[in-house]
Amino acid sequence: MIKEKVKHAVCCIAMAAMACFPAIAFGQDGDGGKGRQLSGWDNPVVSPVAEAGGKVTFSLSAPGAKNVELSGQFMQGRRPMVKGEDGVWRISMDIAPADIYPYSFVVDGVEISDPSNPLTFPNERFKASLLVMPSEDALYMPQADVPGGQVRYITYYSKRMKAFRPLLVYTPAGYDASQGKDYPVLYLISGTTDTEETWFKVGRANVIADRLIAEGRAAEMLIVMPYGYMSAYGTPDPSSTRSADMYADFTAELTEEIMPFVEREFRVRQDREDRVVAGFSRGGGQALFTAFSHPDLFSAVGAYAAYLMPEVMDAHFASLFGDAARANSLFRLKWFGVGSDDFLRPGVEAHLRYFDQKGITYKLFPTGGGHTWMNARAYLAETLPLFFPGKKADGSSHSN
Repeated sequence: MIKEKVKHAVCCIAMAAMACFPAIAFGQDGDGGKGRQLSGWDNPVVSPVAEAGGKVTFSLSAPGAKNVELSGQFMQGRRPMVKGEDGVWRISMDIAPADIYPYSFVVDGVEISDPSNPLTFPNERFKASLLVMPSEDALYMPQADVPGGQVRYITYYSKRMKAFRPLLVYTPAGYDASQGKDYPVLYLISGTTDTEETWFKVGRANVIADRLIAEGRAAEMLIVMPYGYMSAYGTPDPSSTRSADMYADFTAELTEEIMPFVEREFRVRQDREDRVVAGFSRGGGQALFTAFSHPDLFSAVGAYAAYLMPEVMDAHFASLFGDAARANSLFRLKWFGVGSDDFLRPGVEAHLRYFDQKGITYKLFPTGGGHTWMNARAYLAETLPLFFPGKKADGSSHSN
């Protein structure tokens, strides 16, 4: 459980979920700051600016540029921006549906993030900007009347890797005040080139959990978000057998280092029924390998646009899935979600055919779209109530 004095090896910063993100981004209140006097410290360019009905204007001050384009996951390809007499390039467009979209500018062939937007996509490589579309119905939007949990930034020391590693932990509203109460735990892993922050800042795992818990659809839980990159193996192609070596390395890190740390420092239940692992893309492959390697530790697994090759399944889990009745009884849920345009869809389908041939049960949640965090958020919102069902206001168990 959390100690009164956190050890020197742990840097724990609690953040209120409501305070972490503005409703959409700076200046997107409909007027872009028009009519107010700018000081020398103000940014004269406000971007992006959202208007009612989904119209968004993107702006970039680049008076010396010859060509500026907008790139974003809300559209196909790029769109040219128009330069004004003030040296500011602009473009306005209608964007639907409301969601959180990565975007960037391409200035004379060089991709850059939006310097006027503080919301960025945590990534090991290029850090795109984030457009957060306001929507009352979207689970990723904080609500003033919904109690907000906290996200704690932690550094733990891995004896295996002989290095300090980052970790984020979401605790539900009231966690600190509920001494003596233990919680189920979800280990949630992000994808290739993502960081431990991505499920928080892009996936909005904390806000989604807050909303589902408040609605009685999901039980109170902790969500542990580790860094999935394993330096000894890099990131092999998921369709190569070498990927299994990286998955095995992460499995050891999670079960031998991260889980003992979390169970020592936080009030989590330590039985397998209250422990689940899930992830997106590479994180989903790591989740599958971890769960199948340790059915004694995990009762459910979620693979968001992820799979294990049949060759990997045969090499590592032939005994487990050779007995369908036993395998089906061990996991209360084996969940797969994938988009119709996802480039990893063929691998997911091959994995599910393998299960079909073996008589292994699973739940498939097909969606449209590609390999995006828009889909990853949808998969998380769909699975949290399945992993740890809550109680509806009338006291009935929620199961969908």
